[in-house]
Amino acid sequence: MNLLQEFLFNPPEYKIPLDQPPLEVLPQWGRWIETPEMMVAIIPPGKLEVNLRSPLNLVVTSFGVSSGVAAFNTDRLQPYQALPGGFDIVPQGSTYSSVEDASCFVVFGYSPSFLSRIVKVEAEGQMIELQPGQIPKTHWGLNVAIAMQEFFDNGQLGGVFYLESVATAVLGKIIYRRSNLSGQLKRPPEYLDPNILKFAIEYIRAHLPQALSLNHIASKVGFSPYHFARAFKATTGLSPYQYVLRCRLQLAQQLLQNQSKSLVEIAVETGFGNQSHMTSVFRRMLNTTPKHYRQESGILDLHDQGYFHH
Repeated sequence: MNLLQEFLFNPPEYKIPLDQPPLEVLPQWGRWIETPEMMVAIIPPGKLEVNLRSPLNLVVTSFGVSSGVAAFNTDRLQPYQALPGGFDIVPQGSTYSSVEDASCFVVFGYSPSFLSRIVKVEAEGQMIELQPGQIPKTHWGLNVAIAMQEFFDNGQLGGVFYLESVATAVLGKIIYRRSNLSGQLKRPPEYLDPNILKFAIEYIRAHLPQALSLNHIASKVGFSPYHFARAFKATTGLSPYQYVLRCRLQLAQQLLQNQSKSLVEIAVETGFGNQSHMTSVFRRMLNTTPKHYRQESGILDLHDQGYFHH
């Protein structure tokens, strides 16, 4: 959780005039969260004028309809419309200009290192380059926007691991649909081999107190993050993030039986990072708090509630 930095920018207007050279840094609008390798921002609705040369690989999806004129890596402005759940792609170093009435939208910004590893195994050494332009609306895209809104509103519940998981899923789909490797990447296994799954689960359980990441777990079994996450969920019914969360919750339930351990100590030992995060997860998943769980008796454990099916 401590790797996330949040910023809130409230400028009087959202404007980078088109008669000025393209801005080389991202405009400071809206509500931002940054990690060392990526950022995500939620920009409120309004009249927008943008003239930007992107310092990151940008992927944008909106909650509503935006319309106006726009230019992706060209000087020619054309009629523009963005629908809920669609995606705009602005690769690093490319330009984007627009004058539009914008709905609330979510911006993902990826560093070159984040981009390069998403499907690194399947790319077999080839460079990955996103292609500027638009992808039509999808229900999945709108769900992504809603998930990020909830992430901001719920105090960043899930931290870096959750943000990394959503960002990886978004970028993986974009690479397959709008990059120089679209249609060329070999299809990876749909399910995890039992031995690989066993190793991944054992690794997760052995390292719960640590700051686990999707990329780190995937690299241990020789998968790209995007494909490991997809295959893990297809095999287990849970995303890697959901599985880690449930393992931590199960371990916390066990440690709470020890009356001598403080809630702060248990939060650290289970990898929640702090007591507040652990309490939020208990409330959401068990409808109680760690303190009340310790006091109460006869509460079903996670196995009885059907969280684990392996």
